[in-house]
Amino acid sequence: MDLFTINLKLKNNQYTSLEEFEKDIRLIFRNCYKYNDIGSDLYCSGEALESDFNKIWNEKLILQKKQTRELKRVRDNDTDADSSFTRFSKKQSHLEQNEDNLMYKQVVNDALTIASAYESLVTGDIIPFIEILKNFLLTRSRMSLPLADESMLQAIVESLLPLKYRIPELSLVMDGKKSKGSGRFGYSDIFILKGLGDYNISLELKYISLVGLIRNQKIKFGANELGNLDKILENEDEEVLLKRSYIYWSKEFKTTNQTTIGEVLNSGINQLKSYMNIISKGKVADYSSSGIFDERVEIIKSNPNKIKGFVIVVIGFHRILWKPVEEVTSNYIYNKV
Repeated sequence: MDLFTINLKLKNNQYTSLEEFEKDIRLIFRNCYKYNDIGSDLYCSGEALESDFNKIWNEKLILQKKQTRELKRVRDNDTDADSSFTRFSKKQSHLEQNEDNLMYKQVVNDALTIASAYESLVTGDIIPFIEILKNFLLTRSRMSLPLADESMLQAIVESLLPLKYRIPELSLVMDGKKSKGSGRFGYSDIFILKGLGDYNISLELKYISLVGLIRNQKIKFGANELGNLDKILENEDEEVLLKRSYIYWSKEFKTTNQTTIGEVLNSGINQLKSYMNIISKGKVADYSSSGIFDERVEIIKSNPNKIKGFVIVVIGFHRILWKPVEEVTSNYIYNKV
């Protein structure tokens, strides 16, 4: 269960009562807490959303009880009970309809936005998705800037895509002739199934920590200094921005390396191209071959279709760069198991 599915059920009038709607919403929260670690971004986001939902839902229940009491008073005191009941019922129905619309609008507003961005994404237009990603990042506090990293970005992007159509960390065999740890495996950050769209989408995510940018200035810094740099970078000329030096910790070599934002972007483009070429090969045929090696994906031979890719580079919380890569042709259909 996910908000995208709930939105579709609302559009198709599949809910016969508010209780059915609430049951599906509660299922999302239970799954969130069951499958995500306590304290993780997704777990905390689930708690925040549930808190908002409970507030809206309780307000609705209070309104219903108030209307019930008012209805009883009218029926007890009005001498023309039948006529008054008819008039009040019509008024109550109107109020409930408006309140239901308000409640649904608040609960599924984010889902509608996500669904719309997803629909644009699988037609090859990434801009609506970039917009909701930017809006989400802008809600984060500058106090979290020092700890922001690529894992945070991965969690955020996953939360902004329909559960049914996203496969994070898609497992790939890059070169079946190599051994594990020497380039045999690769993991595409997020593979998005096209559903009713035109393209399957592959996203490569890169996060530029402001800590790695400000260290080059050899000054003491805290959250305020990072926040000020974040705002400066928001409107900085892209050519200047790409030349900025960036210091990061290399897990592979266990040392501090220096590069530029432009080099990070180009590296992401090359990396994504290699992932897309492997994805287009379909399922791994044997031990020494390359292809998709992921039990979450069902792969079926089909007429040619396209895979489109985008590299997204997030810098701090205010600046996002994105670049498309050349699309590739695949002779397979990909479904989530």
